[in-house]
Amino acid sequence: MTLITFIGLLAILSIGLAVVSPSMIRVWDRTSEDRETRDLQLIANGVISYLRQNHAFPSLLPILSPDFVPLPPAQLTQNPRGFPRYYALHPSIAGFQSSTGLPVGELVNARFLLISNLAQDAAPAITTPASFETWWNMDDSTTPPLIIHRGTVGHLFYMVNLTPKGNGGSFSIDHQPTHSNGALLPTHGRLHLLGTEIGLDEDNSYNTPEIAFSLTTNTGYWFDPLCIATKRWNPLSPPC
Repeated sequence: MTLITFIGLLAILSIGLAVVSPSMIRVWDRTSEDRETRDLQLIANGVISYLRQNHAFPSLLPILSPDFVPLPPAQLTQNPRGFPRYYALHPSIAGFQSSTGLPVGELVNARFLLISNLAQDAAPAITTPASFETWWNMDDSTTPPLIIHRGTVGHLFYMVNLTPKGNGGSFSIDHQPTHSNGALLPTHGRLHLLGTEIGLDEDNSYNTPEIAFSLTTNTGYWFDPLCIATKRWNPLSPPC
């Protein structure tokens, strides 16, 4: 092979690589984006599983490993390109506790975000409902390195209505008792997570409930001290 032939071959190879490389890079980027989308879905499923089992939102992503997401903690907080992943609850429900429940008006905010960027640190600043909505409504399809998973969990909440019609009685929600001490119980009307344990006791101080169940649907009970014993908590409005 002469020097001229060799130089010509190198020129052809260089031109070929210049044509092929951008296509290869796009394919590689698309593969990385698809993988990250799948990983975020896997993590989101772990968030929901954790919520259903513990009746609380995970405070940080690493606590999902390994029971709820089969990845090491470091891989939960960092994408394959080495940039951080972010997890954010809607600020209005960040302090949610199953025992106290969620106000009806907040059900629309039972949402979380998973944010990842394969080209840089996404560094979202989500501290207010408005900033959460900005990221929720962001069109990440126009900026392919940015990948956002939007999680909704409103379907896991059910209404519990507890209404006193006279003094006395007690109840417990998620093992947190409310005693009347012979006075009027507070009216309770809030949303609680699927599986939350509810106990209704006719005694003024909560001890052994006459009615106990795990929440599986919207439910309502009223307490009437004028009804005979064991029939003072009623699921229906008609007589005891």
